[in-house]
Amino acid sequence: MNITVIYPSNAHSAFSVAKNNFIDLVKRVSGDNITEITDSEFKKADSDLTVVIGNDKVNKITERFYPHLKTEIRYDKDDYVIKSYRDSGKNYLFLFGGNPRATIYAVYRYFELYSGAKWFWDGDIINKCPLSFTDISVVETPKFDYRGIRYFAHRSLHRFQAEHWSYEDWKKEIDYLLKKRLNLFMLRIGMDDLWQKAFPDIVTYPSDDYVEEYVGEGYNDRTPFWNLKFRGELRKKILNYAFERDLLHPEDSGTMTHWYSKTPTEFIEKQNPTLLPLEVEQYSGKESQVFDIRDKSNLEYYFKLTDTHVKEYGSSKIFHTIGLGERMYSKDREKNKAMKFYVYREISDYIKKTYPKSPLLIASWDLWMRFTPEEVQELLKELDPSQAIIFDYTSDALTDNNFTKWGVVGKFPWVFGIFGGYEPNNEIRGVYTILNDRVKLAKADPMCKGFVFWPEFSHGDNFMLEYFASNSWGGETISISEQIDKYCRDRYHSKISSKMAKIWHKFMPLVEEASWTYNEERQIQLDNSFTDIIRHASFDKQYSCIYKRKADRIFTFIGNAIEILQQISTITATDEMTRRDLFDIARTVISRFLNANVYQSQYLYSINVPLSDIEISFDNCKELLNGLTNLLGLSEDFSLLSSFKRLHAVAKVNPNFETTLKNSAECKYCRSYIYENCKYLYIPEMNALFSEVKRCILNGEEYDKTKLENAKITIKNNYFETPIEKMMPDSYDFASVILSVINVIKKLKA
Repeated sequence: MNITVIYPSNAHSAFSVAKNNFIDLVKRVSGDNITEITDSEFKKADSDLTVVIGNDKVNKITERFYPHLKTEIRYDKDDYVIKSYRDSGKNYLFLFGGNPRATIYAVYRYFELYSGAKWFWDGDIINKCPLSFTDISVVETPKFDYRGIRYFAHRSLHRFQAEHWSYEDWKKEIDYLLKKRLNLFMLRIGMDDLWQKAFPDIVTYPSDDYVEEYVGEGYNDRTPFWNLKFRGELRKKILNYAFERDLLHPEDSGTMTHWYSKTPTEFIEKQNPTLLPLEVEQYSGKESQVFDIRDKSNLEYYFKLTDTHVKEYGSSKIFHTIGLGERMYSKDREKNKAMKFYVYREISDYIKKTYPKSPLLIASWDLWMRFTPEEVQELLKELDPSQAIIFDYTSDALTDNNFTKWGVVGKFPWVFGIFGGYEPNNEIRGVYTILNDRVKLAKADPMCKGFVFWPEFSHGDNFMLEYFASNSWGGETISISEQIDKYCRDRYHSKISSKMAKIWHKFMPLVEEASWTYNEERQIQLDNSFTDIIRHASFDKQYSCIYKRKADRIFTFIGNAIEILQQISTITATDEMTRRDLFDIARTVISRFLNANVYQSQYLYSINVPLSDIEISFDNCKELLNGLTNLLGLSEDFSLLSSFKRLHAVAKVNPNFETTLKNSAECKYCRSYIYENCKYLYIPEMNALFSEVKRCILNGEEYDKTKLENAKITIKNNYFETPIEKMMPDSYDFASVILSVINVIKKLKA
């Protein structure tokens, strides 16, 4: 079949992107011949199919036919149309939207609806088939004005940490956002060379041979891995690519100093800005402290950063502020609140004066962490609802302080958001039974303006990503059971999709046993305690009931776990997406039972059973951790070495960065599913802990974790002193690792 694609001339670049995407997908789906011309070049239809890109405001051909198409959209919104039309014996297919990006949505949606294409962050599923171009009439309108994902600043593994990504990685990610009909994304991955751009006479670029370092503990070590000029160029390319596709990027405004956006030492030494006092030691270093913005010159420094980012990198369409972000400035709660309210007023006033048409997103993190519901309600009275939007990316918090108590529902513009997890919580988790009810509440509220996914990691939980994306547009909130079936139909080969669906249905109860916040009623567990077992395991006999309760909750799923693992051990993954899910399911199951066995060991200790019984529980923990270690060693997703090599493949890497990478991976806040950590930290620490507990039992002593500090330091030093390239995994195969774990779980009992 011969196809002519007509796209608008002299219009937003997104229309050319839409045209190119359509041509690329036709080649992949049907292989038809394509001719492309602009609307000003088109004379008459002489192809089997004429595809018209863009609405009547930008495309003359759409304008000519628009009265006959009998369809309407909201201009400047994300509505789009997919419409077939026949005129004078010729077939037309119109793809257009209310704004430039919506036309890109229309293209991807056409192939999704009529060619069975499916989109995932880690790959597309494209079916070979003839193109459909008759009897098509689709008009779709989003429920939410803002739909997006945040990318955060932690470092360690390439899959999960966006700061590691190359330009090619980012192009793929931005295309994925558009395939999912999202319109907003945000880089919170540091400030790159913004200070040098904003204050060139004060803050200089390091020379090529100067290794810049921000010395700090753990994730506070912000030593860059690529030099600042390269980082700045990369940021500009990423944002240009996004803006060419008409995506929104909220501009940071106001008091943006944080651990991942430190003030350069050079600026502090030369300008000596006064700093706000801190009531707690967190962020106490001068580079991490917020300027005292009661001094107007300090406030102007921050506004200069925002204005410079808009000029050099960004767009002034929408702004964002964290306020004073989780900090406390006075023991007097009223004084602390007054300071925070003052900051919100100053930021709001500046944005209103300088960018009067732009909304301001008020981040919820500080509201959730440091405010009471009553204080949030008080803040709303000070904010202007024609400008401010409460940007609640903690809507899935199980604690009492959440959006349902803030007085936003039905009263004040707000955004519903899923946080999902802290940096270490990148396995499959989430209390969907509660989340689904809250999603319905958001969809029913006309004051809810958006739906976002805002975790501290990227790509950790494929199911959550799909759950978010399918709900962010609006529409019916289907049951979790239906969501599982849809996920499996979409993602897996037809030969295994039904088998995978059975696994997921068995697996979901274990998924719901972990959340990033604590729920007193359900007593959902929080952490993967095995990642820092010396710190988490107290072996305190007064907590006997807590240990037993936490262990018993997971042990009720022994049958499920065995069946899940047995099933996945028999599946041969023919593609990377299926393989990734098998690993994610397996590591989640293993981690749940590893946690449970840590609690079981503490429970047995607390009730004074014979040492031989406790040692059996210790051995179960060790075998499960060995199984998890061997599993992670089979996938580059969980390899520091692989992530490190990928950095080197993009640009020259700071020779000091291996230490920084380990600082980020090892610190107590960021420990996660990392092969090198398991082998060189978690296993030695577990062995040291259990040996010390055994010694205490034999000597009639009470366990005291402080006595393990020296052992922990020795283990940590060995981890840092061993080069990453020497931390090579042993050779195993997936099925044998899974079967070894099954044998351990079969031995367990409450």
